[in-house]
Amino acid sequence: NIHMKMTRQHFQAQADLCADILTNLSQSVSLTLGHIDDVIESFCDMCAPTNPQFDRNRFRSWVLEKLELS
Repeated sequence: NIHMKMTRQHFQAQADLCADILTNLSQSVSLTLGHIDDVIESFCDMCAPTNPQFDRNRFRSWVLEKLELS
């Protein structure tokens, strides 16, 4: 099977999706920063193998900024 190399635009879309999921989840569940980090890490674990240039810290910052937690 063919693996597509994900680009910065893909990662930004994934980070936006991650933030949206966390925002929706936080409306019904009390999320700690630990919970948030676990979800972000799961997204990073999915993204990292698709591109050696993937930056976990940049991804995390993007999500936290969208959540207004940075």
